[in-house]
Amino acid sequence: MLKLMLACCKVYISESRNRAALDSIEQAARLFPQATIVNKFEDETYNRVGYTLVSKLTPEPSSGLCPLKSTVFAMVKAAFEAINLEFHYGSHPRLGVVDHICFHPLGCTSMDQTAGIAKSLAADIGSTLQGLCL
Repeated sequence: MLKLMLACCKVYISESRNRAALDSIEQAARLFPQATIVNKFEDETYNRVGYTLVSKLTPEPSSGLCPLKSTVFAMVKAAFEAINLEFHYGSHPRLGVVDHICFHPLGCTSMDQTAGIAKSLAADIGSTLQGLCL
C-alpha cells in the first residue's frame, strides 16, 4: 500500500492592501499547480496576509524536485519584488516583507523531511534573493 506523503507550508507576508502585489504573489504560486493554496487569510488591521499551501512530496527527497519548495520560493521572490516596506503601514510588528515561513509534515511525511525542505528553501532564499531585499 502506498503511503501518502504530504507537507504543508504557511507563509506570512507583510501586505494585505496592495492588490497588485498580492496578485503577483498568487500568480507566482500558480506556476506550480502541484502545490495548492488551500487557505488565504488577510488581516487588514495588521496589513498582513497568510497563505497555507499543501503539496505531495516524492518518496525520494534527493531527487531535488519539490513543488512546495519551488512554489514558496516563487512567492517569496514575487513578494520581494512587489512590496516596498518604506510605504507599508500596519499594526503588526514585522521583520521584513516575508516574516514567517513554517513547514509541517502531513500524512506519512517525517519531521526530518520537512525540516530538510525548510533548510533548503532558506539556503536558496539567502543565496539567490539577498539582493532583492536590500
